[in-house]
Amino acid sequence: MTTPTQQRLSLIDVVNRCDSFPYPSDPRLERLSFLTFIVDEIPCGRIHSSVVPHIVAFNQQDRPVFHITETTISFMPWLADYDSRSDAIAQMLNIWRKAPKSFPSLSGWRDELYGVYTLNTSPLTTKGGAALAIERSACGIFGVHAYGVHMNGYVRTGPRPHEVKMWVARRSATKPTYPGMLDNMVAGGMGFGHSPGYTVLKESMEEATIPIEIARNAVPVGTISYTKLSKDETDSQPETQIVYDLELPADFTPTPCDSEVENFRLWSMDQVLDSIRSGEFKPNCACVCLHFMIRHAVLTPENEPDYLEIAQRLNRRLEFPGCKKWPTFKEEQ
Repeated sequence: MTTPTQQRLSLIDVVNRCDSFPYPSDPRLERLSFLTFIVDEIPCGRIHSSVVPHIVAFNQQDRPVFHITETTISFMPWLADYDSRSDAIAQMLNIWRKAPKSFPSLSGWRDELYGVYTLNTSPLTTKGGAALAIERSACGIFGVHAYGVHMNGYVRTGPRPHEVKMWVARRSATKPTYPGMLDNMVAGGMGFGHSPGYTVLKESMEEATIPIEIARNAVPVGTISYTKLSKDETDSQPETQIVYDLELPADFTPTPCDSEVENFRLWSMDQVLDSIRSGEFKPNCACVCLHFMIRHAVLTPENEPDYLEIAQRLNRRLEFPGCKKWPTFKEEQ
């Protein structure tokens, strides 16, 4: 189980734990060793130099898959559409999957695809606007933009915006990532072919047994975005979380439905904030809570010295293209 930090965190420390990849002005950036992953002549990810020998080894075939320079990795011209690119990546990842020491992130293999987007949306070479799709657990290896949804469940305790309580989830101790840590009431990655709205409804039932007639009242309220750098500084993960709020009646209690959540607790804002400062929340979930607290005037310019920086940093500008229109080909009708 992941243990909380012993040191009390400032709220900007909390943001830094989530948005940990250095900014251009940060001298730490100079010691990192990444190559730009290019698709359709557009930068759409970054690959650490330690991965290059594995790509070179995969390239030892009749028709090499990747073109490699000192600073970039791109597909060979004959791989010019969604199917050929996705198949090539899948073949390579299935080989890498057998080497967990070299690729520890693949030990959490999900069998779930994430779309990778460029500025090209031609139906002749893309699928649902994506240039290729990649196994979810490999997104950090390629440094491509990933997406998810997070939903705050809350109950009003008074007429003013800050008079609310929040439902908090405890992640299962068997989760492959951040086991036992605190989480938002509902959260999940967006599999390729699912829209944000569909994902919210799906995750609401799977994680919290929230009936669809209640979950449909969820309101999209913005996004948070950040780029995570792994502890060994070899994986980078740009992510955008689409944030929803769901006001719940006082007599409704979310209930775990699958094995991903241990329990739910209804906490005051002071309790949530205290647990954030003690490092008990999964880093991006803590940031979703801060986003909620700013919007509901729990955090204000008067009571939080880092208010301006927190508000700005919750929405890092990601340098890689994003999705323009969510594909929905996997949604149930």
